[in-house]
Amino acid sequence: MPWLYLVGILAAVGFSAAAMVVVRRNILNASWEIQFDIRRDLFEHFTRLSPRYFDTHRVGDLMARLTADLNAVRMMIGVGVFQGINTALLLGFTLIQMFLLNVSLTLLTMLTVPLITLSFFLLLRIIHQRYEKVQEQFSDISAMAQENFSGIRVVKGFAIEQRELERFRGLNDEFIRRNLALTRVEGPLFPLMELLFGLTISLLLLLGGRYMLGLGSELSIGEFIAFILLFEGIQWPMVALGWIASVVQRGRTSWGRLREILDEVPEIRDSEQTDFLLRRIKGAIEFQQVTLRFGEFTALDNVSFKLRAGESIGVTGRTGAGKTLLTNLIARLIEPTSGRILIDGIDLKRYPLAVLRRSIGMVPQEPFLFSDTVAENIAYGLESDDPERLRQRVKEVAELVQLADDVEDFPAGYDTTLGERGVTLSGGQRQRTAMARAIIRDPAILILDDALSAVDTQTEARILQGLGKVTQGRTTIIVGHRISAFVHTDRILVLEQGRIIEQGSHQELVAQGGWYADMDRRQQLEASLEENELQR
Repeated sequence: MPWLYLVGILAAVGFSAAAMVVVRRNILNASWEIQFDIRRDLFEHFTRLSPRYFDTHRVGDLMARLTADLNAVRMMIGVGVFQGINTALLLGFTLIQMFLLNVSLTLLTMLTVPLITLSFFLLLRIIHQRYEKVQEQFSDISAMAQENFSGIRVVKGFAIEQRELERFRGLNDEFIRRNLALTRVEGPLFPLMELLFGLTISLLLLLGGRYMLGLGSELSIGEFIAFILLFEGIQWPMVALGWIASVVQRGRTSWGRLREILDEVPEIRDSEQTDFLLRRIKGAIEFQQVTLRFGEFTALDNVSFKLRAGESIGVTGRTGAGKTLLTNLIARLIEPTSGRILIDGIDLKRYPLAVLRRSIGMVPQEPFLFSDTVAENIAYGLESDDPERLRQRVKEVAELVQLADDVEDFPAGYDTTLGERGVTLSGGQRQRTAMARAIIRDPAILILDDALSAVDTQTEARILQGLGKVTQGRTTIIVGHRISAFVHTDRILVLEQGRIIEQGSHQELVAQGGWYADMDRRQQLEASLEENELQR
């Protein structure tokens, strides 16, 4: 009965629509989840890479890969896979029906396949090359924008906004040019498909008409109309192949750029010799003939010294003598070229990185603060079940580093939100905040790398007095140029071109009459002159 056919058709259409919704939702949801997993893995991998990697790769380029490239991969996995499956099923089902109707005409329509395949092969190679250039240019744009935003005060201070604007315009113009070049390659895919379909359907009408006229194989009018409708039904899937191929090629190119990051092996990592049973560090440090080279340049040359747990040591010397590199070696931010470093008598490489670095409180030369509150920056990385106790601890360490009075003048006290990189604070305030962040962790080893360079001598004296309570029983390494910071340390190392040229207590080095004694005399003279100026 006719109505049964109608019900059957409606049921088939309804089932097809429902199945498509389910499949589309599952595949697209899966693509978003895969994107989340890849982004998480990338971020986790970034945290394991050595600092040197970020010294040689621009932040803007890495951010572009985490956004534009990752989105292209998601499109390939989601929309590309969904449309690919949909197109393959539709083409397969339609071609089977076409073969059942007429083999000769179906083989005729298949003549376009080699042409389509050859066109795809040639165009996709060009698409890959040009899309890679587009993404490289986008990375350049992102890198320049990031650098200008981070250094906006330098840009404005030198009044070179117009020059930077011209540079940015040039990068954007090149980005447009490369995109247009890519479009000129992708554009012919759809017209080419339309042209091939037009030629094929012309041949079908010509030969199909001959069949219906009885010349050659017999073909009824109904079969011929059904065949034409089936052929028109695969027209969009065949055209969609061009778009799918473009999406897949973009995704493959972007995935290659992401793989470059994931394949990067961290220079410093836990290895087979790591003993994961080591969970605690007391703080004894020993350097055994440690040498550090960068190519042919020797930064540290045969450095050896011992530091018992709980002792304090000062490290000084001319600029570029290797003071910061020495502290970076202790935290295993870099590896020595030769020699050994022992912590509590155990080779540094045997300690798990997480255990080693949790046991070290480090204040670098250029402290980095996050765009968060003062309290969150000081308590960075700490978790507590008692927020009030943690808050009280934050205030205590702020008092120790002479930061509490400054914080009380802030609009919201400890809840004041700092700007990008803590730009709303002065240099001395940033250093003291970073110092409080290191102290609050209660580390076994405290490293202050020129952490008092941005404070005045009076504030320095008060900070050193407060640190006296903190450094008791804690291994402390103080790097700096001011002799006043080393007066109360147990020992002092003087570095010159990567070598230890003097070592001993403050009194011993002054008595030796060397470089240290000369710097002590000069700084005392400068302090006397400053005091006389103030008295006037």
